[in-house]
Order: sequence, then structure tokens, then C-alpha cells
Amino acid sequence: MTHAGRRLDRAAHALTAYENHAFPGRPSLLHHDGLYTQALLAALVCDLEHYAHHHGLDFASALSTGRALNAAEVAEDAPYKVGDQVRLTRHDDRCGTVIGWQTTGPDPAPDTAPDTAFLVAVPGIPFIYAEPAAHLAPAPAFPPTQTVLGTVHHADQAEHLYTTITTRLPDAPEPTQRTLEHDRRRLLAALSTWSGITETRLHDELAPRPPANRHQPSDTRAAAADFPADISQSLPTAGPHDHGHDQPPSSPGRSHPTSAA
Repeated sequence: MTHAGRRLDRAAHALTAYENHAFPGRPSLLHHDGLYTQALLAALVCDLEHYAHHHGLDFASALSTGRALNAAEVAEDAPYKVGDQVRLTRHDDRCGTVIGWQTTGPDPAPDTAPDTAFLVAVPGIPFIYAEPAAHLAPAPAFPPTQTVLGTVHHADQAEHLYTTITTRLPDAPEPTQRTLEHDRRRLLAALSTWSGITETRLHDELAPRPPANRHQPSDTRAAAADFPADISQSLPTAGPHDHGHDQPPSSPGRSHPTSAA
């Protein structure tokens, strides 16, 4: 039995024992009547709160900790993690980055797990896809792309750097401007090749706009360590040079979301 199966087994035994004590001698309605089971679960939670208050325990804290542990365990068991690069099999095989997940559908039966939709951000698409695991597949690796700030290895990193360069380009001195424009074109080509979104659409959608983030990634540990948070820290003041010798400086990790289209 899996770890998740053991957790469910323990919970089922606890609820069955509570029902037997609350309604001795009566036939069990667990797993047969969803409303009954939910009411029984609510009664158990109520009694647990009475127990906590009687013994001077902080029930709210215990409940909050339990929910946090559950969220961590659900994330551990998920087939895809935040930061994974995936292919959307029913959307022209577009590729994007998982930025979170949400449960969907009506209230499930007591013995049925809720449906989970993974939230996927695709470069150049102004909304978030919400797709079940059955319609996702691992994406090919993002093509490593050399820039003046080092080699970019992840799509969300490339998208951020492309937008930052585009914003700073008009004020950059020559010949820095030529170097940045070269990097910008390389990033655009890599994003298009990997994501399946045309360069024209990427160019239009990634144009600088007033601050209003399409999404805020919840965890970009896998993508944000290859260039500094402020591009001006590493802009060259001299002419172009051999990008093959660039080594990206380290930067602190960035910080998750959840919103579906």
C-alpha cells in the first residue's frame, strides 16, 4: 500500500469507529451517502474541537497545521511539480511551465479523489491553461541560449529576460544596444522553437506594458538562478564579446499563485 493509501485507510478507520460509537447497532451509510458522510465528518471535527478546548489545546493551530501538512503531501504525490516544463497535448502540443494546480469539479464522493488541474503558463499566451495530468506530457528541454548575462536554460527565465532587455534597450548606449538586440533575437527564436508560439505573436505579447503581471510564479527555483535580478548590474559598456565565455552570476531564488483561465 502506498503512503497516500495508508493515510486514507487510517482516516476511514477513524470515521468508521466514530460512526459505530455515535450510531451503535445501525447499518453503516459510509461510502453510500455522500451527504451523510460529510455530515458525519463535520460532527467528528466538532467533537474534536470540543475535546481540544476541554484539554486546553489550540484547535485552530492544529487544524491549520494539518491542512498545511496535507497540502505538502498532495504536492509531494503530484505527477507534476511547480517549475516542471510540460507539453499540452490537446493544445497543439504547446509547451509551458507548471506554476501551480487547483482541484476542480463537483464535490467528490467520500472514496473518490478530487480532480486536479495543473496551471500552465505558456510563453506569449496572456492566460493560464488548466489541464489534468492526462492531457500533459513532459516537454523537451528548453534549448540553452547564450546571452551577455550567461546561458539561459528555462522558458520562464528566457521570457523574463527578453522582456527586461526590450524595456532597457532604448536607453542602452552603443554598442551595448547591438549586443542586447542580438541576445533578444536569440531568446525570441528559442522561445518560439520550444513553446510552439510564433515569433510574431511572442514579439507582440511580450512587448512592455504597464505593470499588471499575467501570473506570478509560485516557485521559480528551477529557472531563476542564471542572471541577476537587475539587468543593469551586468550590462557591458564596451563592444560585443565572445558569449561562449560568459558565466552567469548566481542570484537568490525567487518566490508561488493560483489562477486559471
